[in-house]
Amino acid sequence: MRKSLTILVLTFALFSCKSDKNTSAELYVMPVFKQKLSVTPKYINKDKPLRDIYSMHIHKDYLLLRSFADNNLIQLFNKNNGDYIAGIAPRGRGPGEYTMTVNIFFLGDTLCLFDRRNLEVNFYDSNFISNNIPYNQITLEGASGFFHIVPYKQGFITVPTKDTRFIIHDKTGTPIGKYTHYPSFEAINDSSIVREALFTGSDAIDIKPDHTKLVSATFAGAIIEIFSLNGNTISLNKEIRLLPPTFLKLKNNRYRASNESYVGFWNIQSTQEYIYLIFSGKTINDFKKSPLGDYIYVYDWDGNPIKSYKINGGVNRFAVDEAQQRIYFVTFGQDGNEIIGYFNLNTD
Repeated sequence: MRKSLTILVLTFALFSCKSDKNTSAELYVMPVFKQKLSVTPKYINKDKPLRDIYSMHIHKDYLLLRSFADNNLIQLFNKNNGDYIAGIAPRGRGPGEYTMTVNIFFLGDTLCLFDRRNLEVNFYDSNFISNNIPYNQITLEGASGFFHIVPYKQGFITVPTKDTRFIIHDKTGTPIGKYTHYPSFEAINDSSIVREALFTGSDAIDIKPDHTKLVSATFAGAIIEIFSLNGNTISLNKEIRLLPPTFLKLKNNRYRASNESYVGFWNIQSTQEYIYLIFSGKTINDFKKSPLGDYIYVYDWDGNPIKSYKINGGVNRFAVDEAQQRIYFVTFGQDGNEIIGYFNLNTD
């Protein structure tokens, strides 16, 4: 990270809000990592051009890339050589088809796709490449829409599009718990403003594989929160503030992150030991010119900074492959098209 950015944050670490209220000091500290690695990735060939990749997942030898720019919402590639295998989750209104984007997760060999329009979790057997009809379906209750979903115990944890921050659902989709709190700022004491500016579609979450903890991170500003999970209860364990968000007041007392606000994190991936996050550190203005992160930050589940990877060429989406001890990622090639790369976790 540029020295000037570090100095700026340490000497002028405050929460800025363009409103009628006065700004007040908040504590923001850039992490000191045990290891700081610079990575020159390798790239793998692919048979099918990629466009508008929104998430990346690994299952056995498959790379699953979620996109809305193809007749199928998910593209499958061989992670070893980049060969295109198939497209799944076809667009349409018939059985096994989707009219808008989906969220992806696995329960063992069971592929789960959350249909955002119909609020349904669809379950596919291990032969999901050739069989595009789900064998089971659950409708989630408790909100009119959801941004994110992760499996939890026999049910799910979701991020609703309005009001409540997290909802815990049982295996039938029925809400059994919720979490309503947001990071506090002295300059703005209205949680609905904080939600709208920092958490409406721009936050990311992931769950620890043993389902004992949850992590959330902001896109505007750079704030990480680690939560404990116990039955139908979510409680905040640790909050880590790296960079301050800047809110811009709009008409009708609405807010959004201003173009001068720092871009923090997106695309969280977790393992039993670590949390991995793409980090930017650019302003939103600069990010619009080059929508890539230069870093992947690694924390343990106690919130301690462990390692940072500086990726030459930048990163847009990524997934951690524990089996091969690699990080696979998507970035932009010289022609502007998205390409697949990887590097080893234990890079020297």
